[in-house]
Amino acid sequence: MNIYVKCEYLNPSGSIKDRMALRMVEEAEKDGDLSLGGTIIEMTSGNTGVALAFVGNVKGYRVRLFIPSQWTGSYSPTDRINMMKFFGGDVETFNLGEYEGVLRGLSEDEKALGTLIIGMKKCHEVEKADSRIWWPNQMCNIHNALANRDTTGKEILDQLDGEVDGFVASVGTGGTLLGIAEALRKENPAVRVVGVEPVDAPLTECVRSGASQRLFKVLGIPRRKLLIETMLEKGLPDEVVAVTDRDAREMAYRLCSEEGFFCGMSSGANVCAAIETAKKLGRDANVVTVLVDRRDRYFSEHPAEHYVI
Repeated sequence: MNIYVKCEYLNPSGSIKDRMALRMVEEAEKDGDLSLGGTIIEMTSGNTGVALAFVGNVKGYRVRLFIPSQWTGSYSPTDRINMMKFFGGDVETFNLGEYEGVLRGLSEDEKALGTLIIGMKKCHEVEKADSRIWWPNQMCNIHNALANRDTTGKEILDQLDGEVDGFVASVGTGGTLLGIAEALRKENPAVRVVGVEPVDAPLTECVRSGASQRLFKVLGIPRRKLLIETMLEKGLPDEVVAVTDRDAREMAYRLCSEEGFFCGMSSGANVCAAIETAKKLGRDANVVTVLVDRRDRYFSEHPAEHYVI
């Protein structure tokens, strides 16, 4: 099996999100949506917040990041919050309590999506109140995907001389998977694309069922097209693989101790799915995945680190 990993945790703030943060900010500057004295806001579970704090503050903007005040299980964003602050971001929590009725009516699988859309509602309201505030809206911003199409995807093709048979990545916002897949498919339409999700957060299926648009309506915010919807409309991915916390964690440990890759949970999940994909495609196939972020942003969860969307 030929499995290649692109070490995106080597980006300046420690994750693949640097690429889309820079692209979204620079496109907003070009469009006049963000200018001197402006503020960037976003809802985040961690990596995008760190990347926006890094890019935004280096460029001279204030960055306000919103994180849910309640989390499930032992998941802890403490390390990521500290990194956001180190890069100059202001971190604020938002309370899910007032939406308890909405969340109670959701299946367990839909609650993660519900939390994301409540965060989007918070950003929508804050942006609407002040014209100097800009919300990149990572869940819907096409430049999230285009950043990966034009940089990460192109680099993978260049580094492997276009010889890519399979590509595997966590679904997340949809930006990484959609962008890189489009670059690879342009070169080779037969590339097999596999999406990866946590067992307890099958986001793709929730979006496919229409749950996201029902939540927009219930929460009273304008309908927005998620990147995952765009991804699905384009027939991507070919397959979605669910990975457990345990398997993601154990693979991340192996990648660190056996290969020297200091990477986190999404990276472990990606490699788990890449191995299975390579087995299906055959011994001569080239399968590529991405190592998404550094392991140090999971220290506060040790030894029960989570693979989250």
